[in-house]
Amino acid sequence: MKKNLTKEYFIPGLLAVIFIMQGCSYPHLYYSPNMMSVPLMKEKGEVSVITAGSFGTVNPSFEMQAAFALPGHIALGGNFMTGGNNHSESDYEDFSRYNYFEGFGGFYTSFGKIGIFEMYAGYGESSQRHTFAYNDWDWGGGGWVQDGTAEMHYTRFFIQSDVGIRHKAIGTAFALRLSRINFTEVSYANTIYRLDELQRLNSNRTSWLLEPGFTFRVGQDPVNFHLQVVFSPEISGNMLEFEHFRFNFGMNFRFGKKKILTVE
Repeated sequence: MKKNLTKEYFIPGLLAVIFIMQGCSYPHLYYSPNMMSVPLMKEKGEVSVITAGSFGTVNPSFEMQAAFALPGHIALGGNFMTGGNNHSESDYEDFSRYNYFEGFGGFYTSFGKIGIFEMYAGYGESSQRHTFAYNDWDWGGGGWVQDGTAEMHYTRFFIQSDVGIRHKAIGTAFALRLSRINFTEVSYANTIYRLDELQRLNSNRTSWLLEPGFTFRVGQDPVNFHLQVVFSPEISGNMLEFEHFRFNFGMNFRFGKKKILTVE
């Protein structure tokens, strides 16, 4: 009888308490991996522009990437990302807003008739602002309470390589990016619920991430459908509130002087 009561009441009750406690605040993350720089250049004179929406566990955003191929197998480009979240109601505010911009440059080459290899390095900067609230849940009582604000800036240096193919209407690639994140400013005020995670971020301002990603494109130039998945595990062991998975999808507009070689 005791065994049945445990199964029927105790375990579901415990799971309910855990669920409620986890729902006491909206999640805020302080790093989101942006779109990888995978223009898949094949020859000089090519221009690639991507506009995409990106989504992860918390922060929806808009992203844009532009790159162009120069003589000597050199390519240059830039990425822009902006987004955030807003859970505010009439009696409290809870939101995040962030912007990120980076420039990159590097080397591209083709092999065989459809293979492409690229290597890029880049530098970026981010600014973000957070306003927090939490639910002061007390066994049926309580309500939402303001919990201060935070502002932060970080710089990022990365090096990335990718290998892929462009064949007729299909392009695909695997990329690996090593990123160094350095928070140059972390400021917060009047926060209680978020204090531990913000103090941990302030004490561990530099993090390393090893980020693999997969890119898939289909269509006919100058317009292709674009889909990319990015994983972002932190390898420095800081255990910070970062986003570790993201995907973006949109349109890739590609222009160039020559048509892509195809295999019959």
